[in-house]
Amino acid sequence: MRKIFIYSELMLPVIGLLLLIGFFAGCEKSDMSGKYYELNRQKALETITPFMYSNAESESKERFKIVHISDVHLSPWSSGTNIRNPFNLEEAIRFANDPETRIDVIVDTGDHISSTMNTTYRDAMTYLVAYAKTLFRDNNIPTFPSTGNHDSNMLNPNHPDYALSTMDLHTHLTSKINHPVFSDGKENYYYADLPNPMGGVIRVIALDVTDQTNRIYSSQHNAILSQKQIDWLCHTALKQNMTEGHSVLILVHHPMPPANEEALKGTVYNEYLHNWNMVPEIIEAFRTKESIQKAYRNKLNDTDSIAVDVSYDQSPGEFICYLGGHLHTFLHYEIKSVSQPKQLMILSNNMSPSERSANTPIQRSSTGQQNNTFNLYAIDTEKKVIYIAFFGATGFYYPQVLELAYL
Repeated sequence: MRKIFIYSELMLPVIGLLLLIGFFAGCEKSDMSGKYYELNRQKALETITPFMYSNAESESKERFKIVHISDVHLSPWSSGTNIRNPFNLEEAIRFANDPETRIDVIVDTGDHISSTMNTTYRDAMTYLVAYAKTLFRDNNIPTFPSTGNHDSNMLNPNHPDYALSTMDLHTHLTSKINHPVFSDGKENYYYADLPNPMGGVIRVIALDVTDQTNRIYSSQHNAILSQKQIDWLCHTALKQNMTEGHSVLILVHHPMPPANEEALKGTVYNEYLHNWNMVPEIIEAFRTKESIQKAYRNKLNDTDSIAVDVSYDQSPGEFICYLGGHLHTFLHYEIKSVSQPKQLMILSNNMSPSERSANTPIQRSSTGQQNNTFNLYAIDTEKKVIYIAFFGATGFYYPQVLELAYL
Protein backbone atom coordinates (compact mmCIF):
# COMPACT_ATOMS: atom_id res chain seq x y z
CA MET A 1 0.00 0.00 0.00
CA ARG A 2 1.38 3.38 -0.96
CA LYS A 3 1.46 5.71 2.01
CA ILE A 4 0.80 9.40 1.50
CA PHE A 5 2.21 11.99 3.87
CA ILE A 6 1.62 15.72 4.19
CA TYR A 7 4.01 18.27 5.59
CA SER A 8 3.10 17.73 9.24
CA GLU A 9 4.16 14.09 9.01
CA LEU A 10 7.49 15.09 7.46
CA MET A 11 8.17 17.04 10.61
CA LEU A 12 8.29 13.88 12.72
CA PRO A 13 12.09 13.39 12.48
CA VAL A 14 12.49 16.72 14.21
CA ILE A 15 9.70 16.29 16.71
CA GLY A 16 12.14 16.98 19.52
CA LEU A 17 12.64 20.45 18.08
CA LEU A 18 8.91 21.00 17.93
CA LEU A 19 8.55 19.94 21.52
CA LEU A 20 11.20 22.48 22.44
CA ILE A 21 9.25 25.10 20.50
CA GLY A 22 6.17 23.98 22.38
CA PHE A 23 7.88 24.52 25.71
CA PHE A 24 8.57 28.14 24.86
CA ALA A 25 5.17 28.52 23.17
CA GLY A 26 3.51 27.47 26.41
CA CYS A 27 5.37 30.29 28.10
CA GLU A 28 4.23 32.87 25.53
CA LYS A 29 1.98 35.60 26.80
CA SER A 30 -1.28 36.07 24.97
CA ASP A 31 -1.49 39.20 22.85
CA MET A 32 -5.27 39.35 23.28
CA SER A 33 -5.00 42.80 24.85
CA GLY A 34 -1.81 43.76 23.03
CA LYS A 35 -0.79 45.76 20.04
CA TYR A 36 -0.40 42.94 17.48
CA TYR A 37 -4.00 41.77 17.71
CA GLU A 38 -5.21 45.37 17.49
CA LEU A 39 -2.98 46.11 14.49
CA ASN A 40 -4.27 43.03 12.66
CA ARG A 41 -7.83 43.83 13.64
CA GLN A 42 -7.61 47.37 12.29
CA LYS A 43 -5.89 46.21 9.09
CA ALA A 44 -8.56 43.55 8.50
CA LEU A 45 -11.42 46.00 9.17
CA GLU A 46 -9.95 48.54 6.77
CA THR A 47 -9.76 45.84 4.11
CA ILE A 48 -13.17 44.23 4.54
CA THR A 49 -15.32 47.32 5.17
CA PRO A 50 -15.52 48.39 1.47
CA PHE A 51 -16.88 45.00 0.36
CA MET A 52 -19.22 44.19 3.23
CA TYR A 53 -22.18 45.64 1.36
CA SER A 54 -23.90 45.42 -1.99
CA ASN A 55 -25.57 48.36 -3.70
CA ALA A 56 -27.51 46.22 -6.15
CA GLU A 57 -30.67 47.96 -7.38
CA SER A 58 -29.70 51.05 -5.37
CA GLU A 59 -30.44 49.21 -2.14
CA SER A 60 -27.65 48.66 0.37
CA LYS A 61 -27.54 45.03 1.43
CA GLU A 62 -25.05 43.51 3.80
CA ARG A 63 -23.23 40.48 2.43
CA PHE A 64 -22.87 37.10 4.19
CA LYS A 65 -19.57 37.24 6.10
CA ILE A 66 -17.41 34.31 7.21
CA VAL A 67 -14.34 33.75 9.37
CA HIS A 68 -12.61 30.63 8.00
CA ILE A 69 -9.98 29.00 10.22
CA SER A 70 -8.22 25.70 9.59
CA ASP A 71 -5.47 23.43 10.88
CA VAL A 72 -5.40 24.81 14.41
CA HIS A 73 -3.30 21.79 15.46
CA LEU A 74 -3.81 22.39 19.16
CA SER A 75 -1.12 20.46 21.07
CA PRO A 76 1.69 20.96 23.62
CA TRP A 77 4.14 21.90 20.83
CA SER A 78 2.16 24.09 18.40
CA SER A 79 3.15 27.73 18.84
CA GLY A 80 0.25 30.16 18.96
CA THR A 81 -2.17 27.26 19.45
CA ASN A 82 -0.39 25.61 22.35
CA ILE A 83 -2.82 23.78 24.62
CA ARG A 84 -1.67 25.87 27.57
CA ASN A 85 -2.26 29.16 25.76
CA PRO A 86 -4.05 28.87 22.39
CA PHE A 87 -4.18 32.61 21.80
CA ASN A 88 -4.29 32.44 17.98
CA LEU A 89 -7.54 30.49 18.19
CA GLU A 90 -8.81 32.87 20.85
CA GLU A 91 -8.00 35.82 18.58
CA ALA A 92 -10.12 34.36 15.78
CA ILE A 93 -13.07 33.92 18.14
CA ARG A 94 -12.60 37.42 19.51
CA PHE A 95 -12.45 38.96 16.03
CA ALA A 96 -15.59 37.15 14.86
CA ASN A 97 -17.51 38.27 17.97
CA ASP A 98 -16.39 41.90 17.63
CA PRO A 99 -19.56 43.93 16.87
CA GLU A 100 -17.63 45.96 14.28
CA THR A 101 -16.91 42.92 12.10
CA ARG A 102 -20.56 41.76 11.93
CA ILE A 103 -19.45 38.20 11.09
CA ASP A 104 -22.30 35.78 10.34
CA VAL A 105 -20.51 32.46 10.84
CA ILE A 106 -17.20 30.82 11.80
CA VAL A 107 -16.11 27.64 9.99
CA ASP A 108 -13.15 25.43 10.92
CA THR A 109 -12.08 22.92 8.28
CA GLY A 110 -10.25 20.36 10.37
CA ASP A 111 -7.05 19.26 12.03
CA HIS A 112 -8.27 20.76 15.28
CA ILE A 113 -5.56 18.83 17.16
CA SER A 114 -2.07 17.58 16.35
CA SER A 115 -0.38 14.26 17.05
CA THR A 116 2.86 12.31 16.84
CA MET A 117 3.57 8.62 16.44
CA ASN A 118 3.31 8.30 20.22
CA THR A 119 0.26 10.43 21.01
CA THR A 120 -1.96 8.29 23.22
CA TYR A 121 -5.75 8.12 23.24
CA ARG A 122 -5.80 10.03 26.51
CA ASP A 123 -3.53 12.76 25.11
CA ALA A 124 -5.61 13.16 21.95
CA MET A 125 -8.81 13.35 24.00
CA THR A 126 -7.24 16.03 26.20
CA TYR A 127 -6.33 18.09 23.13
CA LEU A 128 -9.81 17.68 21.61
CA VAL A 129 -11.62 18.70 24.79
CA ALA A 130 -9.38 21.76 25.17
CA TYR A 131 -9.96 22.72 21.53
CA ALA A 132 -13.76 22.51 21.82
CA LYS A 133 -13.71 24.44 25.08
CA THR A 134 -11.68 27.26 23.50
CA LEU A 135 -13.73 27.28 20.29
CA PHE A 136 -17.11 27.70 21.99
CA ARG A 137 -16.21 29.67 25.12
CA ASP A 138 -17.45 33.28 24.97
CA ASN A 139 -18.53 32.64 21.38
CA ASN A 140 -21.95 33.84 20.21
CA ILE A 141 -21.31 33.39 16.49
CA PRO A 142 -22.65 30.16 14.87
CA THR A 143 -19.52 28.00 14.60
CA PHE A 144 -19.11 24.84 12.54
CA PRO A 145 -16.07 22.52 12.79
CA SER A 146 -15.47 19.72 10.30
CA THR A 147 -12.98 16.90 10.83
CA GLY A 148 -9.43 16.63 9.48
CA ASN A 149 -7.01 13.72 9.16
CA HIS A 150 -5.22 14.47 12.46
CA ASP A 151 -8.44 14.54 14.46
CA SER A 152 -8.82 10.76 14.69
CA ASN A 153 -5.24 10.30 16.04
CA MET A 154 -4.24 7.54 13.61
CA LEU A 155 -0.76 8.71 12.67
CA ASN A 156 0.76 5.51 14.06
CA PRO A 157 -0.87 2.66 12.10
CA ASN A 158 0.38 0.12 14.62
CA HIS A 159 -1.63 1.64 17.41
CA PRO A 160 -5.27 1.76 16.26
CA ASP A 161 -6.36 1.61 19.90
CA TYR A 162 -5.01 5.16 20.22
CA ALA A 163 -7.59 6.39 17.71
CA LEU A 164 -10.55 8.57 18.60
CA SER A 165 -13.84 7.05 17.53
CA THR A 166 -16.77 8.63 15.73
CA MET A 167 -18.60 8.75 19.05
CA ASP A 168 -15.62 10.41 20.77
CA LEU A 169 -15.57 13.15 18.15
CA HIS A 170 -19.33 13.59 18.36
CA THR A 171 -19.48 13.62 22.17
CA HIS A 172 -16.63 16.06 22.68
CA LEU A 173 -16.94 18.24 19.57
CA THR A 174 -19.91 18.00 17.21
CA SER A 175 -22.50 17.85 20.00
CA LYS A 176 -21.09 21.12 21.38
CA ILE A 177 -21.93 23.15 18.25
CA ASN A 178 -23.65 26.39 19.26
CA HIS A 179 -26.29 26.42 16.50
CA PRO A 180 -28.95 23.90 15.42
CA VAL A 181 -27.57 21.29 13.01
CA PHE A 182 -29.19 18.43 11.12
CA SER A 183 -27.37 15.11 10.92
CA ASP A 184 -27.88 11.37 10.58
CA GLY A 185 -27.87 10.27 14.19
CA LYS A 186 -24.73 10.90 16.24
CA GLU A 187 -22.49 11.51 13.25
CA ASN A 188 -19.86 14.16 12.60
CA TYR A 189 -21.28 15.21 9.26
CA TYR A 190 -24.20 17.62 9.34
CA TYR A 191 -25.77 20.66 7.75
CA ALA A 192 -26.96 23.97 9.17
CA ASP A 193 -29.12 26.70 7.70
CA LEU A 194 -28.30 30.35 8.33
CA PRO A 195 -30.19 33.47 7.27
CA ASN A 196 -28.53 35.35 4.44
CA PRO A 197 -28.58 39.15 4.98
CA MET A 198 -29.10 39.49 1.21
CA GLY A 199 -32.17 37.27 1.38
CA GLY A 200 -32.58 33.51 1.35
CA VAL A 201 -30.53 30.96 3.24
CA ILE A 202 -26.90 29.85 3.35
CA ARG A 203 -26.64 26.10 3.94
CA VAL A 204 -23.33 24.96 5.43
CA ILE A 205 -22.65 21.23 4.84
CA ALA A 206 -19.80 19.76 6.90
CA LEU A 207 -18.32 16.46 5.68
CA ASP A 208 -16.50 14.00 7.96
CA VAL A 209 -13.27 12.67 6.39
CA THR A 210 -12.69 10.19 9.26
CA ASP A 211 -15.95 8.32 8.70
CA GLN A 212 -15.45 4.58 9.17
CA THR A 213 -16.87 2.07 11.62
CA ASN A 214 -14.07 -0.41 12.26
CA ARG A 215 -10.86 1.62 11.78
CA ILE A 216 -9.90 -0.56 8.84
CA TYR A 217 -8.05 2.22 7.04
CA SER A 218 -5.73 4.93 8.26
CA SER A 219 -7.76 8.12 8.30
CA GLN A 220 -4.45 9.92 8.79
CA HIS A 221 -3.47 9.13 5.20
CA ASN A 222 -6.90 8.74 3.57
CA ALA A 223 -9.96 10.97 3.38
CA ILE A 224 -12.73 8.50 4.22
CA LEU A 225 -16.38 9.08 3.35
CA SER A 226 -18.77 6.19 4.05
CA GLN A 227 -21.67 4.95 1.94
CA LYS A 228 -23.99 6.17 4.69
CA GLN A 229 -22.50 9.67 4.59
CA ILE A 230 -22.71 9.86 0.79
CA ASP A 231 -26.34 8.71 0.88
CA TRP A 232 -27.02 11.44 3.44
CA LEU A 233 -25.25 14.06 1.31
CA CYS A 234 -27.20 13.05 -1.81
CA HIS A 235 -30.66 12.60 -0.37
CA THR A 236 -30.75 14.77 2.76
CA ALA A 237 -28.15 17.55 2.84
CA LEU A 238 -28.74 18.56 -0.80
CA LYS A 239 -32.50 18.05 -0.72
CA GLN A 240 -34.11 18.33 2.71
CA ASN A 241 -36.08 21.59 3.06
CA MET A 242 -34.07 23.06 0.17
CA THR A 243 -35.59 26.12 -1.51
CA GLU A 244 -34.79 28.36 -4.47
CA GLY A 245 -33.30 30.78 -1.95
CA HIS A 246 -30.70 28.29 -0.68
CA SER A 247 -26.98 28.68 -1.44
CA VAL A 248 -24.65 25.84 -0.42
CA LEU A 249 -21.15 25.86 1.09
CA ILE A 250 -19.33 22.55 1.67
CA LEU A 251 -16.69 22.16 4.39
CA VAL A 252 -14.17 19.41 3.63
CA HIS A 253 -10.64 19.25 5.01
CA HIS A 254 -8.84 17.68 2.04
CA PRO A 255 -8.43 19.61 -1.21
CA MET A 256 -10.04 18.37 -4.38
CA PRO A 257 -7.62 17.88 -7.32
CA PRO A 258 -7.19 21.08 -9.35
CA ALA A 259 -8.03 21.70 -12.98
CA ASN A 260 -4.53 23.15 -13.34
CA GLU A 261 -2.13 20.83 -11.53
CA GLU A 262 0.41 23.64 -11.24
CA ALA A 263 -1.91 25.12 -8.60
CA LEU A 264 -0.83 22.44 -6.13
CA LYS A 265 2.66 21.77 -7.49
CA GLY A 266 4.90 20.10 -4.93
CA THR A 267 2.06 19.03 -2.64
CA VAL A 268 0.04 15.87 -2.14
CA TYR A 269 -3.61 16.56 -2.76
CA ASN A 270 -5.51 13.42 -3.79
CA GLU A 271 -5.90 11.42 -0.59
CA TYR A 272 -9.52 10.36 -1.07
CA LEU A 273 -10.09 6.67 -0.34
CA HIS A 274 -12.77 6.44 -3.02
CA ASN A 275 -12.47 8.08 -6.42
CA TRP A 276 -11.68 11.75 -5.83
CA ASN A 277 -14.36 12.90 -8.28
CA MET A 278 -17.24 11.36 -6.29
CA VAL A 279 -18.29 14.51 -4.39
CA PRO A 280 -17.64 16.92 -7.30
CA GLU A 281 -19.79 14.78 -9.63
CA ILE A 282 -22.60 14.73 -7.06
CA ILE A 283 -22.34 18.50 -6.76
CA GLU A 284 -22.33 18.88 -10.53
CA ALA A 285 -25.57 16.90 -10.76
CA PHE A 286 -27.01 19.20 -8.09
CA ARG A 287 -25.83 22.31 -9.95
CA THR A 288 -27.19 21.22 -13.31
CA LYS A 289 -30.36 19.62 -11.86
CA GLU A 290 -29.60 16.27 -13.44
CA SER A 291 -29.31 12.62 -12.33
CA ILE A 292 -26.26 10.55 -11.47
CA GLN A 293 -25.92 6.77 -11.21
CA LYS A 294 -22.36 5.64 -10.66
CA ALA A 295 -20.09 3.47 -8.49
CA TYR A 296 -16.87 4.91 -7.02
CA ARG A 297 -14.06 2.45 -6.38
CA ASN A 298 -12.04 2.13 -3.18
CA LYS A 299 -8.39 2.60 -4.23
CA LEU A 300 -7.16 0.15 -1.55
CA ASN A 301 -9.84 -2.53 -1.92
CA ASP A 302 -11.09 -3.59 -5.35
CA THR A 303 -14.13 -5.33 -3.83
CA ASP A 304 -15.43 -2.17 -2.19
CA SER A 305 -17.16 0.79 -3.79
CA ILE A 306 -19.69 3.51 -3.00
CA ALA A 307 -22.86 3.62 -5.07
CA VAL A 308 -24.50 6.93 -5.99
CA ASP A 309 -28.02 7.01 -7.41
CA VAL A 310 -29.81 10.35 -7.16
CA SER A 311 -31.76 12.82 -9.26
CA TYR A 312 -31.89 16.57 -8.70
CA ASP A 313 -34.26 17.43 -11.54
CA GLN A 314 -36.79 18.73 -9.00
CA SER A 315 -34.26 20.06 -6.46
CA PRO A 316 -33.81 23.83 -6.02
CA GLY A 317 -30.76 25.63 -4.65
CA GLU A 318 -27.31 26.67 -5.90
CA PHE A 319 -23.71 25.75 -5.03
CA ILE A 320 -21.14 28.36 -3.97
CA CYS A 321 -17.83 26.57 -3.24
CA TYR A 322 -15.81 24.18 -1.08
CA LEU A 323 -13.87 25.47 1.94
CA GLY A 324 -10.92 23.38 3.17
CA GLY A 325 -7.40 23.30 4.55
CA HIS A 326 -4.83 20.50 4.98
CA LEU A 327 -1.99 22.02 2.92
CA HIS A 328 -1.04 24.70 5.46
CA THR A 329 -1.25 27.56 3.00
CA PHE A 330 -3.91 29.78 1.46
CA LEU A 331 -4.97 28.72 -2.04
CA HIS A 332 -7.93 29.15 -4.32
CA TYR A 333 -8.43 27.30 -7.59
CA GLU A 334 -10.89 25.59 -9.90
CA ILE A 335 -11.13 21.86 -9.31
CA LYS A 336 -10.76 19.23 -12.02
CA SER A 337 -14.27 18.83 -13.35
CA VAL A 338 -16.35 18.52 -16.51
CA SER A 339 -18.38 21.56 -15.48
CA GLN A 340 -18.24 25.09 -16.85
CA PRO A 341 -17.61 27.19 -14.90
CA LYS A 342 -15.56 24.85 -12.79
CA GLN A 343 -16.26 24.38 -9.09
CA LEU A 344 -14.20 26.51 -6.69
CA MET A 345 -12.02 25.31 -3.79
CA ILE A 346 -10.70 27.79 -1.20
CA LEU A 347 -8.12 26.74 1.41
CA SER A 348 -7.28 28.56 4.62
CA ASN A 349 -3.75 28.81 5.98
CA ASN A 350 -2.86 26.95 9.19
CA MET A 351 -3.08 28.87 12.45
CA SER A 352 0.19 27.81 14.10
CA PRO A 353 3.45 29.26 12.70
CA SER A 354 5.41 26.24 13.97
CA GLU A 355 3.36 24.09 11.57
CA ARG A 356 4.16 26.21 8.50
CA SER A 357 4.43 24.27 5.24
CA ALA A 358 7.66 24.34 3.26
CA ASN A 359 5.51 24.77 0.14
CA THR A 360 3.87 28.05 1.14
CA PRO A 361 5.26 31.46 0.17
CA ILE A 362 3.50 33.06 3.13
CA GLN A 363 5.95 34.00 5.87
CA ARG A 364 5.12 33.42 9.53
CA SER A 365 6.73 34.49 12.80
CA SER A 366 6.49 33.33 16.40
CA THR A 367 5.46 36.84 17.47
CA GLY A 368 4.04 39.94 15.82
CA GLN A 369 1.45 40.45 13.11
CA GLN A 370 2.54 37.42 11.08
CA ASN A 371 2.01 34.91 13.87
CA ASN A 372 -1.71 34.34 13.36
CA THR A 373 -3.75 34.11 10.15
CA PHE A 374 -7.22 33.19 8.95
CA ASN A 375 -9.48 33.93 5.97
CA LEU A 376 -12.34 36.43 5.74
CA TYR A 377 -15.11 36.13 3.14
CA ALA A 378 -18.07 38.22 2.06
CA ILE A 379 -20.42 36.31 -0.23
CA ASP A 380 -22.66 38.25 -2.60
CA THR A 381 -25.44 35.89 -3.67
CA GLU A 382 -26.87 38.45 -6.11
CA LYS A 383 -23.67 39.08 -8.05
CA LYS A 384 -22.50 35.47 -7.43
CA VAL A 385 -19.14 36.66 -6.14
CA ILE A 386 -16.91 35.74 -3.17
CA TYR A 387 -14.69 38.50 -1.77
CA ILE A 388 -11.63 37.26 0.14
CA ALA A 389 -9.44 39.11 2.65
CA PHE A 390 -7.30 38.02 5.59
CA PHE A 391 -6.42 38.57 9.22
CA GLY A 392 -2.68 38.46 9.94
CA ALA A 393 0.13 36.82 7.96
CA THR A 394 -1.69 35.93 4.73
CA GLY A 395 -2.85 39.51 4.42
CA PHE A 396 0.75 40.67 4.05
CA TYR A 397 1.21 38.38 1.03
CA TYR A 398 -2.24 39.24 -0.41
CA PRO A 399 -2.84 42.85 0.71
CA GLN A 400 -5.62 43.31 -1.84
CA VAL A 401 -9.16 41.96 -1.74
CA LEU A 402 -9.55 38.92 -4.03
CA GLU A 403 -12.76 38.61 -6.03
CA LEU A 404 -13.93 35.21 -7.30
CA ALA A 405 -17.04 34.56 -9.39
CA TYR A 406 -18.71 31.26 -8.50
CA LEU A 407 -21.36 31.04 -11.20
